[in-house]
Amino acid sequence: MKIGKAAVSTSLAIAGLVVSSSAFALPIITEQVPESSVKQCVALIGEQANYDNAGRVRHVVDSKERRVSGHKMKIDTTVFGVDGSEVIRAYATVCSVSDDAITRHFKIKEKSI
Repeated sequence: MKIGKAAVSTSLAIAGLVVSSSAFALPIITEQVPESSVKQCVALIGEQANYDNAGRVRHVVDSKERRVSGHKMKIDTTVFGVDGSEVIRAYATVCSVSDDAITRHFKIKEKSI
């Protein structure tokens, strides 16, 4: 009976080591994207998107920390008409900014509405 308990304890200990070592391999997100990086990407969107006849513009930002450095953002931009409720254009953007505020990647495309 003692042999069975020892074998189970050893198996559980090995399983615990495997789980804990795999947890160390996962990337750790330590901070949110800096506001300056978001503003930098939104400014680039403003240079390329068509805001003619816009009453308001909304940017929805989804970000994650890049493995190398900085942040990668997916930004959905919606351009509303003069009345503020009708959507007249929409854009999908991917923007990567390094920790030293250099834009590494920027791609924008107009979405069909």
